[in-house]
Amino acid sequence: MRLVEPLVAPYLGIGSAGEAVAILMPDLSRELIPWEEPVEDATLDLVLDALARLHAMPWAEYTATTPDWDWPWCPLRERLLLLSRPSAEGYRAAGLAVGDTFLAGWDAFDRRASASARELIERLSAGPGPLLDVLDRLPKTGLHGDLKLANVAPLDDGRVAIIDWQMMSMAPVAVELGWLLVSNSSSLRRTPEDVLGAYHAAAVRAATASLPMGRSWLMGPSIGPAMERDPDRLPPRGTDATIGDWDAQVDLAWIVGLLLRGWRKGLDAEAGGRLGSGTAAADDLAWWCARAVDAAARRL
Repeated sequence: MRLVEPLVAPYLGIGSAGEAVAILMPDLSRELIPWEEPVEDATLDLVLDALARLHAMPWAEYTATTPDWDWPWCPLRERLLLLSRPSAEGYRAAGLAVGDTFLAGWDAFDRRASASARELIERLSAGPGPLLDVLDRLPKTGLHGDLKLANVAPLDDGRVAIIDWQMMSMAPVAVELGWLLVSNSSSLRRTPEDVLGAYHAAAVRAATASLPMGRSWLMGPSIGPAMERDPDRLPPRGTDATIGDWDAQVDLAWIVGLLLRGWRKGLDAEAGGRLGSGTAAADDLAWWCARAVDAAARRL
């Protein structure tokens, strides 16, 4: 087990078998953002800035130098289909209670969503190839993979600690952003467009800045030519290497978000709930369906 110290997650600990060593991990329970409670704008901006700096690191250039530094990436196809109806049917067949929950959600989605949205999600759940093909044309970077705000701890010294890295993936930022929006809908007071706009501003700052490197990056992995120029700072990489086509990233975030959590949006709509922004859950589902369908017409 090594304590990995990337720029915004100094307490990330990942072993070669995914194990955690408690003695290396501080108790962050008091600092973690409360689950499904509205988050202040200043806190969200801090998280988005940290996320943008995480994405600005040259993950695609990473090469393992020893077996214990070989990164445990979560396969993108499996991540996108983790909560799909076919996966839920598999969970139920295996006797897992979550399968029934997800299936009830997809049933609610089918009752509440537009016909075009139902067709889109059914098609991608059966075969996500078209979505994967479009994602493959955008820059890839290291994603946390499960960025619920309850996994984030803003610290008193200005740093941001992030826990639960078991679904870290190498993919375009659209995958991270789609999940960020739908998994935190109870906490986000801003609209999805406002959140993406704030992230984009932070991502541009991170991509055009010379960022400091954490000491474990200096001691452990090799990240290619960038290390040869200045081992203490990451040279500005530019948005072409980290974001690419921002309009495409936004479109794909809508599709990914609905694919990953349409089941929960269906349940919330039928329960008559409201989001952290005050939007009725039924209106939110309709909004996401329209955005995803329009995006698919442009991109898939």
